[in-house]
Amino acid sequence: MLLRLTSLSPVTWMTIEKAAQQVLWLTLFVVLAPILGPHAYGLFSIVMVFVGFCEFVLSEGAIEALVSIDKLERRHIATANLVSVAMAIGLGCLLFALAPVIAEVFDSDEISSLVSALIPLPVLSLLSAIPIAHLRRSLQYRRLAIRTVAAFVSGGAFGIMLAISGAGVWALVGQVLAQRTVEVLIAWGSVPLQFRLGWSAPHFHDMKSVALNVFAARAMVFGYGQVPRLIIGLMLGPTVVGLYTMASRFLETIMAIIVLPYAAVGRIQLREWDPTSWEFERHFSIMLQNASILSLPILVGTAALIPNLFQIWLDEHWLPGVIPAQLVVLSGLPVALFYCCDAAFLAAKLSRVFKWTAAVQGVTIALTVLCLSPFGLVAVCAGLALRPWALVPLYLLLLRRHFGWLRYKTLVASLQSLVGALLMGTLLSVPFLRKPWFGQTFELVMLISIGALFFGLFSFGFMRSQLKTLLAGIFIQRPGQTLPPGSVERPNP
Repeated sequence: MLLRLTSLSPVTWMTIEKAAQQVLWLTLFVVLAPILGPHAYGLFSIVMVFVGFCEFVLSEGAIEALVSIDKLERRHIATANLVSVAMAIGLGCLLFALAPVIAEVFDSDEISSLVSALIPLPVLSLLSAIPIAHLRRSLQYRRLAIRTVAAFVSGGAFGIMLAISGAGVWALVGQVLAQRTVEVLIAWGSVPLQFRLGWSAPHFHDMKSVALNVFAARAMVFGYGQVPRLIIGLMLGPTVVGLYTMASRFLETIMAIIVLPYAAVGRIQLREWDPTSWEFERHFSIMLQNASILSLPILVGTAALIPNLFQIWLDEHWLPGVIPAQLVVLSGLPVALFYCCDAAFLAAKLSRVFKWTAAVQGVTIALTVLCLSPFGLVAVCAGLALRPWALVPLYLLLLRRHFGWLRYKTLVASLQSLVGALLMGTLLSVPFLRKPWFGQTFELVMLISIGALFFGLFSFGFMRSQLKTLLAGIFIQRPGQTLPPGSVERPNP
């Protein structure tokens, strides 16, 4: 058994990490949501728009810059540490100064205190950037998984204790601070590196172009995840933000567990091939088909089952979020393509293209939310569900323009998965199956079983070779071992 675990592929370990993280978050939410309510989650989400921006953008930019270096040296690490920590401290001071202004804009004195208390988050995240980059470069995702799970369990336990003691929204603050602290300690204990601060202009120049592009792109990525909450909070209030946060969490969970592992590991693996080569196209196609076969049925199935989930897990305060959650989850149907394209652009060192597509995503999301917010949360989420489909042609054109390839076989598995997922969703919506014959929990289990069986039979009948490729990717491929036939064959000369 231990041998089989050690032979799991990096994608599998990252999937385990994200799945465990999301399951633990869901467990924590089920415990805390009835105690804290949507208002506390709304306040925390508003604060994290500002604090989380510094945390996410700076840490991911530093990690990506270090991963992109062909030959990483100690001076790269020392320079990255110095620049990142300096930026984190500078932005922390700026947040501290702006905290009263933010509180005044949202008409909540508590927001000012929350922003000040969470200022250490960017520094804590950046302290983990170097060891995370080292582990990613060497594809040691097993250690990253252990770090994430241990930190989340520690932070979650601390947050629950605070909530039970009546801390309110401060339970969420304590939980995330404890989690990040444990992450830093475990990350540095997992690598044979020493924390150093230093400066080298040539080594900074090696990282600068990638870092700037990734900083800008991550800012846009963070923006199109958080700006809707900011706009909704300004126009509709913190309680509606809490409902929207719950709605978007379903989508974030599925993307983190299913799509992100394939895109993140694929971004490292694709560096081995020329972007215009057949090998690059083949591995891109396998990455996309694997992500699609898993994510599309789960997205459609989750949208169909959300009413059951809300009735079982949450009280009546959360029921207005049912339809918004269904719409937000369905907005993720084209997202596997976006993630995989971004991985290909970064692997090909086209970070400027990644930055440009992130800007397009951010602008279109902000405009959608801004224009539809006066009509309520359901209208906003309906617009967000339709918006990504308008960007699909753009991504396909960019693939052809920069790589010179894009054939039907590259996308066929994704299209087949979409058809199967929609048929499955239609089946799960049949009124006869929606009657709680033996209770809501039994109905939920029955619907999950029917959906999984239907899509499994569909995949076996119409996507058998792609299914074999997916299953073969669970374990590390040994030298001389080949994957089953994928969706792309070597083109004829």
